[in-house]
Amino acid sequence: MAEPIPQALRQLVALNVEYGVLICIDPKCKRALEPTAISRHLRDKHKTPIELRKQVEQYVKGFPFRYNHTSVPIPQDGLAPQPIIPIVDGFVCRECPAKSVSRGSMRKHANQDHDKKRAADEDIFQAARLQSWFGEKREWYWAVDEGQQAAQERQARRAAIRDVGEESGDSNDVNSSSDARDSQDEVEDQIVQEIENWKAEAQERRLRALKDVPKVEMDSWLQYTKWNEVLGQSKHDLVKTAQFARVADPDEPELGRVLRAWSRIFQRCLDTLAAADQKDALKWWESPKNEAASQRPFELPENAKSISKYSRCWECFICYMMRTAPQQWGDETGKPISICTIVIGRQG
Repeated sequence: MAEPIPQALRQLVALNVEYGVLICIDPKCKRALEPTAISRHLRDKHKTPIELRKQVEQYVKGFPFRYNHTSVPIPQDGLAPQPIIPIVDGFVCRECPAKSVSRGSMRKHANQDHDKKRAADEDIFQAARLQSWFGEKREWYWAVDEGQQAAQERQARRAAIRDVGEESGDSNDVNSSSDARDSQDEVEDQIVQEIENWKAEAQERRLRALKDVPKVEMDSWLQYTKWNEVLGQSKHDLVKTAQFARVADPDEPELGRVLRAWSRIFQRCLDTLAAADQKDALKWWESPKNEAASQRPFELPENAKSISKYSRCWECFICYMMRTAPQQWGDETGKPISICTIVIGRQG
């Protein structure tokens, strides 16, 4: 067992007794430190006076554990968070224990290690709360359950109350402890209920804000396009527009044929792209200019679901156009021709 941190050093360093890890408690760090590197860290990062650094070096001489970012003990997944160490949002692989805070890294891992090239995010990883002893590209994450932390604190408080009652031989004291425990439970339940009410109110406020977005809160793209101003002043019936963009009804056979034709066009495009193995040709596809090829080849979005979303957008546009455009136009000879014939004919 390691000796407790001396009182004079507790403003600088903390000891995780369970795992034998020394932690810098400065708000800018809150990370584990290698025992042999603590003095240098305090000097370079926090300009700690030499007197305190000498005390740290003296403590480290008797410290029984040696570790670095590759050998430090890692807590099991699903435990309560370790004190002081920051908790961050991240991802856990569904196939193995791999973890990361980077979505791109998780997709690359799934592609290389599990042969999941175009799988949806939810099929590759799940969101999690993570901790790591070290930072600065030395991370080694484990998943934590923040709910267990509150439960452990509650159990500790209740255990302390029971210990006080057991140490006293007076039965009245025991009854008082029991009443105090019940009262504490009621207070905690009330706090939890207040938190839930606050969350519900916050959700309602968020929905109201989304419905009527102040100009100062709009992102740069909306400010640039001014869509919010235009749609806010428009008398156009968006509900009616949505009805025009709905999928084909059973009593709209021509519209159904057009959508099936679009589906075939879409699939042929995907098949052509899959069969094109010439990188130079794909670079020309990507290039917006006829004079020079692009530096990167044309390729599908990383998220496989994006293609389906884009296709549905075009389907909605086709439905809207078919329902609102004139039913017949003239061809080059002046002979009437329907819009359905134009779309299907071009597909054929």
